Amino acid sequence: METQDHPVRILLDTGCSIPLLNQKTAKKLGIVLRQHNPVIPIENFTGQTVEGAGQYYTEPLLLRHRRHVTREKFEVSLMEEGIDAFLPFWLITNISKNSKNAPNTNKPTFR
Repeated sequence: METQDHPVRILLDTGCSIPLLNQKTAKKLGIVLRQHNPVIPIENFTGQTVEGAGQYYTEPLLLRHRRHVTREKFEVSLMEEGIDAFLPFWLITNISKNSKNAPNTNKPTFR
């Protein structure tokens, strides 16, 4: 099976504590979703439960920007138009640099 890069629009958020993927983006890219049982409540920065979040998550997805690569599970949620994913700022420190094997991409991509 051939894998393909899919450009995504990501918001790096200092208030975000977990990686979140837009439900519409997951559907558009054909990403397989796993269901939490029971549902895990996910709260925003004000402590309010995020509607539609905590029901589904992904298997680890490869996220690449230029030569920086990470593989992360994402919680799935409804989001406003124009955003494919939220990434917590702490994730930046976990991204490894693989300068020999990873192709250079100017836009963040999922694989």
